[in-house]
Amino acid sequence: MGYKAMNIPITLRQRILLTLLPLLILLGVLGSAGVLLLRQLGGSIDVILRENYNSVIAVQDLKEALERIDSSFQFMLVAQGLQNPEERDSLTLHALKQFDTNWDIYQKALATEQANVTIHPEEDLLVSSLTELTRTYREQSEKFYQHASDKSVEHQDYYGKEGLYERFLQIKQHADDILQLNQQEMKQASQDASRLASRSMIWLSVGLAVAVFLASLSAWHTIRSTLRPIQAVTQAALGISAGDLDQMVPVFSRDELGQLAEAFNVMTHRLREYRQSQSSHLRRAQLTSQATIDSFPDAVLVIDSEGRVEMANPAARRLLGVVQREKNLPTSGTWLPPEQLREQLNDALRGQRDYLPEGFDRIILLGQDGGERALLPRILTIRDPNGLTLGAAVLLQDVTRLRLLDQMKGDLVATASHELKTPLTSVRLAVHLLLEESTGPLTTKQTELLLDARENSERLLAMVNNLLDLARLEQGWRQLEVHPASCKSLMHEAAEAIQMRMQDKKVELVAEIPDGLPHVAVDKERIGHALRNLLDNALTYTDAGGRITLTAKADNDAVILSVSDTGTGIAPEYVPRIFEKFFRVPDQSRGGGTGLGLAIVHEIVVGHGGTITCESQPGVGTTFHIRLPVSHSDVDYGEVVVYGEASSASLNGGTRSE
Repeated sequence: MGYKAMNIPITLRQRILLTLLPLLILLGVLGSAGVLLLRQLGGSIDVILRENYNSVIAVQDLKEALERIDSSFQFMLVAQGLQNPEERDSLTLHALKQFDTNWDIYQKALATEQANVTIHPEEDLLVSSLTELTRTYREQSEKFYQHASDKSVEHQDYYGKEGLYERFLQIKQHADDILQLNQQEMKQASQDASRLASRSMIWLSVGLAVAVFLASLSAWHTIRSTLRPIQAVTQAALGISAGDLDQMVPVFSRDELGQLAEAFNVMTHRLREYRQSQSSHLRRAQLTSQATIDSFPDAVLVIDSEGRVEMANPAARRLLGVVQREKNLPTSGTWLPPEQLREQLNDALRGQRDYLPEGFDRIILLGQDGGERALLPRILTIRDPNGLTLGAAVLLQDVTRLRLLDQMKGDLVATASHELKTPLTSVRLAVHLLLEESTGPLTTKQTELLLDARENSERLLAMVNNLLDLARLEQGWRQLEVHPASCKSLMHEAAEAIQMRMQDKKVELVAEIPDGLPHVAVDKERIGHALRNLLDNALTYTDAGGRITLTAKADNDAVILSVSDTGTGIAPEYVPRIFEKFFRVPDQSRGGGTGLGLAIVHEIVVGHGGTITCESQPGVGTTFHIRLPVSHSDVDYGEVVVYGEASSASLNGGTRSE
C-alpha cells in the first residue's frame, strides 16, 4: 500500500531523504566493492614487491659478491708470479681481504634467498643445488688458499677441470636461473594484477553507470516535484509586483511547498483586502492634498524626482501654463522652470539644499504688457523617513504689491532724505558758526547746548546720507563704474582710513594679502566704502588690545576678501538678520549707529555680482567674507602689512610687528 492510498502526507524533508537514501546505499555498495578490489589488487602488488623482488635483490647481491670472490683468486695467481716479495705479499693480502669480505656478503645473500623461496618446486631445487655448489666452492677455495700459503698453487687449481672457475660458472648459472625464475614470476603477477584492475574498472564503470542513471531519474523526479510549486509561486510573485493581486497558486502537495502555496494565497487575499481598504484612504488623502494646495492664492507645484509636475494648483496652471502628470501618459507633466530657478531646483531634487530667498533681489518677473508679476520663489526638498529624495515643492509667492510698496517706501525715504539734507546742512552750518563765536561770545551753558546740537546734527546728517546712499544703491546699479582694481590697494586704502582711530583705541590692524592675487572687477569707490564700513563696525565692537585682520585669497574665478576681529561677537540667532536694514543686535548699543551700515555693504556687494557672509561666535569675534568676481586682466602682487599703534612693517617672510 502506497502513501497516497494511506493518505499519509510526505514532507519535503522526507521526500528529499527518500531520494537521497537509495543513492547513498548505492554509493556505499560501490565504495565497498572498490575498497575490496583495491585491497585485492594491493595484495597482489605486495606479493610482487615483497617476495619476488626480495629474491631478485638477494640473487643480484650474490652474483656481485661471487664476481669479486673470483677476482680474488685471479689476484692470488698473479701474486704467485711476482718476483718482488713486497709486491707479492701486498697483492696476496689484498686478495685474501677481498675474499673474506665478499664471502660474508655472499653468505648473507644466499641465506636471504634460502629464506625467501616462494616458487615451488622449481626454486626449491635451484636453491638446493646452489647450496651444494656453494659448499663445494668453499672447500675448493680453502684448499686454493692453503696451496697459496705453501706457495704450491697451480693454474690447474683454478682453470682445471672441476676447478674454481668451473664452480664459479656453475654457481653463476644457477643464480641466473633463480633470477630469471623470479622475474618471470613478477611478470606473471603483474599481468594478473592488470587483469584484476581491468575487471575492477569494468565492474566499477557498470556500477557507476547504474548509479548515475538512478541518480538522474531520482533527481529529475525530485526537481520536477519541487520546482513546479516554486515556479508557480514565482509567477504569482511577479504578477503581484506588476500590481495584479488576483493571483492564486495551485497546491500540488501537503508538504512544506504546499504550505508555502497556501500561505502565499492567504497573503494575496489579505493584500487585496488591504488595497481595497487603502485605496479609498489614498484617494481621500490625494483629494485633500489637491484641495489644500488649490486653496493657496500663490502658485504651488509638486515636482517628482524626474522633474515632472505631480500636482499643481489653479494659480500655477494659470500663471505658468503647467499640466499635471497623467498616470497613463509618461511624457505628460513636463515643466521647464525659469532660468533663474533651474540650478536651485536641480539642487533640491538632488537633495543638496533648499532654496529659501528672502530679499527682493531674488524675485523673478513673469508676464508682459503691463501684467508683469513679481514672484519670490521658495523650493523645499521632499524626503521620505529614510532621507531618500522624492521630489520638491515649489512655491512662487506673488510679491508684486509688496515690491511696489517697497519701491514707494524707498522713493519716499529718498525724497524725504533729500529734502531734509538741505535744511539740515544749514542747521549744521549755523551751529558751527555759533560755536566759532562769529556772532558774539557764548556762555558755558550755551556752548554745552550747541555742542550737543552739533553732535546730534552730525548723527542726523550721517543717517540721512546713509539713507540716500541706500536708496541710490537699491535703485540704480547702472551707475557703477566697474574697472580692474588691486586687492592690495583696496585693503590698504580702507586700512589707512581708520588707522588713526585704531591707534587711538590701541587696536592692532593686520593685512595679510598673499602674492599673485588677480585683480577684481569693482567700482573702487563703492567697494572702498563697503570695506570702510566693515572696518568701522569691527573697530566699534573690538576692545583695546584686540586685533582686526584683513585677508584675501583666490577662489576659482573670484577673490574672497575677509575682515576678522576679536570683538564681542554675535549670537547665532542674530547672524541671519545682520544685513537687514535698521537691524541692530540687542544689548549691543556701541557707536550709536542706525543699523544701515551692513545693509549698505550688502547692497554694494550684491550690486557687483558678489556675495557676503558672516561667521561669528560670542566672546571670540566676527568674520565677514566678501566674494567678488575677478577681472581677468593684470595680476596683483600683494604684501602683508601690519598697522599698529606704534609702527607698521612688512611680513613677507619675517615676523609680525605688534
